[in-house]
Amino acid sequence: MASAQDLKRQIQSLDNTSKMTQALQTISGIKLRKAENQLNKARPYADNVDEMMRDIANKAQTNSPLLVGREINRVAICTVTSDRGLAGGFNAQLLKRTMQLRGEQDAETVQVVTGRKAEAFFRFQGIGYEEAFTGFSDSPSYEDAQRVGRYLTRIFEDEEADEVYLIYNRYQSALVQRPVVTRLLPVAPEDSGEENEEDGQNIPLEFIPGPEVLLQRLVPKYVETLLFRAFLESAAGEHGARMTAMKSASDSANEMSEDLTKQMNRMRQAQITQEILEIVGGAEALAG
Repeated sequence: MASAQDLKRQIQSLDNTSKMTQALQTISGIKLRKAENQLNKARPYADNVDEMMRDIANKAQTNSPLLVGREINRVAICTVTSDRGLAGGFNAQLLKRTMQLRGEQDAETVQVVTGRKAEAFFRFQGIGYEEAFTGFSDSPSYEDAQRVGRYLTRIFEDEEADEVYLIYNRYQSALVQRPVVTRLLPVAPEDSGEENEEDGQNIPLEFIPGPEVLLQRLVPKYVETLLFRAFLESAAGEHGARMTAMKSASDSANEMSEDLTKQMNRMRQAQITQEILEIVGGAEALAG
């Protein structure tokens, strides 16, 4: 049985842990509000760009692989994780979905990672990856999205990959982040074989300048925009998950500290009672 001194040290350790996790919770809360503001600004623009490009892919009369694709021999999967931990199951659920997607492919897979957690995971699993981009998960910039986007577009254009998928956590709330799989390239929707003849949706587009020239400019911007939105979604989700995890850790530490304090108080009461009994017993012995 632990002594009162041991219990006191454990309580002090738990109190220190609680202070640290509460500080991390506060910092994550501040970062979350900033990330939410950035995300709310970026989402409408990214959604419009996505809708525009898929509309172009449906209407354009061109055989460009950027839109219609080609025979699939290699599939590139870009997984967006965080650089740091202490975020509950934020990264675990994403990496699990990545492994599922890899298993679903009939073609060879090419892995690209962003975030040190994905880098460490695939290294530990003995799975090779082509490129890793790290150091910006909690505060991404558009330049980071450009850097990753140019790489993914290049490997598609150089036929190092025939499809490019993006996996990231879509932010819904501080408590909920949902893994999302998006095909970046080719742009055409996977069910684009179904024609929609209502409201002139099947009317072809005329490109000025030519479609090849225009698509070489539009598609990289489209990829970068979707990547930037994914990075912002992931950043907000990371801060929300970490804030939630730190709150749970603080609550657990406080609860354990309270239980140990009650146990130490009972021990002290028992010790005081024993001392009183010994005094009374000694007094009775002297009086007798």
